[in-house]
Amino acid sequence: MQKQRLFRWVYFTLGIGLACFSLIYYRLYTQMDIVVQDRPGQGVPQIGGDFILTDHHGSRRSSLEFRGKYMLVYFGYSFCPDICPLGLENISGALRALGRDLSDVAPIFITVDPDRDTAGNLKIYSGNFHPKLLMLTGTPYEIATVLKSYKVYAAKVKPDGTMADYLMDHSTLIYFMDRQGHFLKSFPHTIAPEELARAIILILTDDKKRR
Repeated sequence: MQKQRLFRWVYFTLGIGLACFSLIYYRLYTQMDIVVQDRPGQGVPQIGGDFILTDHHGSRRSSLEFRGKYMLVYFGYSFCPDICPLGLENISGALRALGRDLSDVAPIFITVDPDRDTAGNLKIYSGNFHPKLLMLTGTPYEIATVLKSYKVYAAKVKPDGTMADYLMDHSTLIYFMDRQGHFLKSFPHTIAPEELARAIILILTDDKKRR
C-alpha cells in the first residue's frame, strides 16, 4: 500500500513538473517571437515578398513600384462584417493625420477573398476609406502566394444562423514594410489612428536623421 502511494505521488509530481516546464517553454517561445518582431534588422522574421496583383481600377500593379516608400499592408475582404472595416478606418484615420509624411507611405489593402473581391467590387468598397488606399485582388493562386509570403492565415468558414454563403477567418495584423520592402513592424488592427500615425512618423523621422 505504501509503495502504491509512493508511486502515485512520484507520477503526480512528475506530471506537475512536466506541465510547468511546458508552460514556461511556451511562454518563453512566444515572448521570443514578439521580441524578434520588435527589433528591426535583428533576426527579423521572413515576412513579405514581391507580388504583382490587380488594383481596384483593373490595372496590374507590382510591389516594385513602391520601392523607396514605406508600405502599410493590411489583409482583409470587403464582405467582412466588422474586423476589416475597423482596421481600414484606423488606417484611414492615421493617413489623414500624417500630413506631409503621407507622401512617404504606400497604404495597401490585399483581399483574402479573391472569389468575391473583384476589381469592380473593391472599387466600390474603396469609396468608404482614404482615397490613397490602394486595394488589390488577383487570381486565387496569386492571392495564396502573397498570403504565404506574409505569413497570413485565411480560410473560408460557414457561419451558423446567417444568410451569408461564407465568411473569411483571417489574420488581422497591419504590416509596416521598409523602403526596400522588408518587414519592419506590425500593428494590431485595433490600434488607434493617432497612435498608428505617431509610430509611423517616429520611424520616418529616424529614417530622415540617418540619411
